[in-house]
Amino acid sequence: MESLIRLEEFEAVSLEYQKIGNYIRKQDPFRYEEEYGRDFVHYTDEDLMDLFIRKFGHYKPSVLSVVFGKYRRFYGWCVERQYIFENPFENSKFLSYEYLVRMAAANGNVPYYSREYVVELCEAQNEAAAYYKAIALSLFEGVKSYSQLARLKRTDLDTEKRVLMVGAQRLVVSLELLEAFDMLRECAYLQIGERRLALDQDSDALILPLIRYGQQRSLSGENYRYLSNAISRKMKSLGLSASGLYESGIMDRLVKHFGSEEILTYLLPEHPLEKKWMSQKNRELEGFFRENGISLSGRDFSFDFKGYGLLLKYGEILQKRG
Repeated sequence: MESLIRLEEFEAVSLEYQKIGNYIRKQDPFRYEEEYGRDFVHYTDEDLMDLFIRKFGHYKPSVLSVVFGKYRRFYGWCVERQYIFENPFENSKFLSYEYLVRMAAANGNVPYYSREYVVELCEAQNEAAAYYKAIALSLFEGVKSYSQLARLKRTDLDTEKRVLMVGAQRLVVSLELLEAFDMLRECAYLQIGERRLALDQDSDALILPLIRYGQQRSLSGENYRYLSNAISRKMKSLGLSASGLYESGIMDRLVKHFGSEEILTYLLPEHPLEKKWMSQKNRELEGFFRENGISLSGRDFSFDFKGYGLLLKYGEILQKRG
């Protein structure tokens, strides 16, 4: 296969190129050669747009920037070696961030959930509702990842003040989330369909680990990766992602605080915005982010959340059903 031969030549140039080659191999873009009707070395800019958006499901410009950097180096090297005439990343409308974000939103890549949708989806799990709700709303209200959630202990939650300490970050949680934590602590079992799974009530973890059949206690008592992976699998079965929950929660709080029109003006301006207005808005946003323990700058937000802005504007957020 010509593509793999060229990639091997590329990797032999330097350790840096070897790392880029390993990254490309793991993504395995070669599997689509038959569909695109050409080998990977000769993929067009439109092929690569389809690869990144429809096949790989990317939606964040910051992620695309990293991916582009690696692929661009490979195609640039192919031009230098005269295997191809031009780098598909040069002067392409299909590989511009604005075009890709719009395609990602249209393709359904952006995981934007309303709070009502998340709650209803969790409550539809009947006896397991408290378990799913405790996880989903934790991320929606400011816990950044399943890994971070898996490390939290019961002692990190002050039920009287409704404060959850995530490291140095202080989150004021909703009564709805606090109630889910209380209900989960009282559960001995998790009923999922016909399966009845025991919860490790001896654990001091905020999200009680599940005990595998035939074992006396959970293996994840001190194994945060095990617990994080277990949480991830359960939420994936509902079609919810950690990044989608966290980022949807950020959008929910921003819209409630600033209003949807102001957020849309910032993310999707119809006309060039005055520098003075942008500077002021950046300061306001960054103040809001600091107060809410969100590690974002105004610039990062405007760059990475454009897909959420498109869905907010055109009404494609996953809403409460029925």
